[in-house]
Amino acid sequence: MRSRLRSVRGLRPSREQFVSVLVAVCVLVFALPFVISLWPSQAPTGLPNGTTVAYERAELSDVDLSDCETWIDVDSYCGQAVAHLEDGSQHQIGITKDGATAGLDDGDAVVLSISTTADGEATIYAFHSVERGMGMLVIAAIVLVLVALSVGGKGLRAFASLVVSALFIWMFLVTGIHLGGNPLLYAGLTSVLVLTAVLHFTHGFSAKTLAAWVGTVCGVGSALVAGWIMSAALRLTGLDETTSAAVFASYEIDVRVLALAALLIALIGILNDITVAQASVVFSLMHMRGGEAHDHGHGGGSHGAGQGASGHGERTSATGVSQTAAEAPVASRRELRARRRSGGGERSLMRQAMEVGRDHAASAIYTVSFSVVGTSLASFVVARSYDMPLWALLQSETVANTIVQLLAGIFGLVVTMPATTFFAILFARRLGEPEEGAAGSS
Repeated sequence: MRSRLRSVRGLRPSREQFVSVLVAVCVLVFALPFVISLWPSQAPTGLPNGTTVAYERAELSDVDLSDCETWIDVDSYCGQAVAHLEDGSQHQIGITKDGATAGLDDGDAVVLSISTTADGEATIYAFHSVERGMGMLVIAAIVLVLVALSVGGKGLRAFASLVVSALFIWMFLVTGIHLGGNPLLYAGLTSVLVLTAVLHFTHGFSAKTLAAWVGTVCGVGSALVAGWIMSAALRLTGLDETTSAAVFASYEIDVRVLALAALLIALIGILNDITVAQASVVFSLMHMRGGEAHDHGHGGGSHGAGQGASGHGERTSATGVSQTAAEAPVASRRELRARRRSGGGERSLMRQAMEVGRDHAASAIYTVSFSVVGTSLASFVVARSYDMPLWALLQSETVANTIVQLLAGIFGLVVTMPATTFFAILFARRLGEPEEGAAGSS
């Protein structure tokens, strides 16, 4: 009879799965109407002066880069070539310094930018990039195979989540901001939907995933508030080498809000990694404690193992009366929770989990710091070539904005760690199902 009950129970979701699904569905139901109403309904416009730009593939011939060796200006043309487009037409194109650095030669496949003025009287063909599509697909396929072999199904789901999230960010977030939408509103909706979908699709529906989701939301929200306050206090404009191009393309974009939106998107991946790892630590500690309490309650692990193997072993009650496993009383949920707490109180568990979490948080802080320095290394080298002192470099708009984003991210990390630990313990206590072994069923 009990084996039938177990089989029927295995067909239905556990309480933690039900709650996790319910939360995910509620979030999606709440956010989807906003996404539908805000979805970009028109194609992106051209530049403010009416110029439109198209991109085509082509093959080069008669490449001449002789003047590029001593060329300094990276934005003007130092070379030329003949481009053969897929429609059979041929056009003379200009090549900038980056094309010469890529080592272009006759027969190379490239991508061209085709700029047409508003009156349609002038069309300029120029080198845009080397054709890398097939190479990137091959490399991605190799990495995908390695992920499947080393990480398994969860790694493949994470890879699929990455691709779908990138497409959604491009179609919804980037296009919506380009068409004049509020960057923070679009980034907020994107963050909620991407975080909810990616976490649950990759890691499944469970109390652990729910704790990681709540912890990430707490961290991202606190980092956003901190970034807003820091930016206002330091009077950051948000204008730097990257955002100035966005202002030129659309004068309606609020670059200060755009910088905060960028921080919001960047923190999803950083804090998500922290919360998933910390939730796993908490549940692993609780599992170890639950196992110790279970062994203690049944008079030793080896004896319990033997009973589990046979399924008909005897147990001795407090009065010395022998009972079979089938006759043993089933532990109530309250007794199971008491057994879990027998290995130590919640404060002790919180302290142990935070010890591991602090190590992870500390490593994440300098990892993020080094990544920021790495991405800004070229700007630092340029500043050094102008003999700019360090104190002046740190106060420039680009570096100061980067530092604020870094400090806001660290603030969010400080909030994320205890929040994830607290909710992981809470959900494990409230949503955890009794284990069959602990219930004494055979």
